[in-house]
Amino acid sequence: MRFYGERVSESGSLFFDDEVLRCFQQALAAEAIEDPLQRRLYEQKGWAELRSFLGERARQSFPEVFSAERSFEQNVAGIKIRGRVDRLDRISGNRVAIVDYKTGRPRSQEDADDSLQLSLYALAAREQWKLQPEQLIFHNLETNTCVVTTRTPAQLDEAARLVEEVAQRIAAGEFDAKTGFHCNWCAFRNLCPAQEKTLYNIEPAPQTIAAKVN
Repeated sequence: MRFYGERVSESGSLFFDDEVLRCFQQALAAEAIEDPLQRRLYEQKGWAELRSFLGERARQSFPEVFSAERSFEQNVAGIKIRGRVDRLDRISGNRVAIVDYKTGRPRSQEDADDSLQLSLYALAAREQWKLQPEQLIFHNLETNTCVVTTRTPAQLDEAARLVEEVAQRIAAGEFDAKTGFHCNWCAFRNLCPAQEKTLYNIEPAPQTIAAKVN
């Protein structure tokens, strides 16, 4: 998607599907995927999603992409935040749409409305690039659907306060683990207190009660 966005941004037009698919195949070949079946599944899924994306783009007028894979480093409430925006589309003047591509589980409207990630992207656009983030978009590649949300200035200020609050808790050592399915592939699972299991269950020794016999 970076290749596609950069080419459209540079040329201002679409190009042959084969060029995009060839780029995807080259990128996949460079990945260290030892299992041939897994590699084949990734390839099939990637091709299907790309063809769906390209087909939809061909049927629509493509927006004015003026930046792709744009990195930022922004101070939010005194905390340094680094990130990279997948795509910036110009709506008019300094009004922009921020697009974030999503693979895997399609994101819902609720996901977009509650996304701290999108809020931080909007903050970077407003503060660092002096742009007006009018639309924030999750583009679900699996279903080739877009979920559009917005942020008010008050919501962006609230996101900055949340970053500050979380940073203060981390500095104080207060960051309880949030368990879930993601724990299955966490590299620190064996060290996490939330994942500790009781290996031994030692029963307390029974108390000896001395009875006085008259």
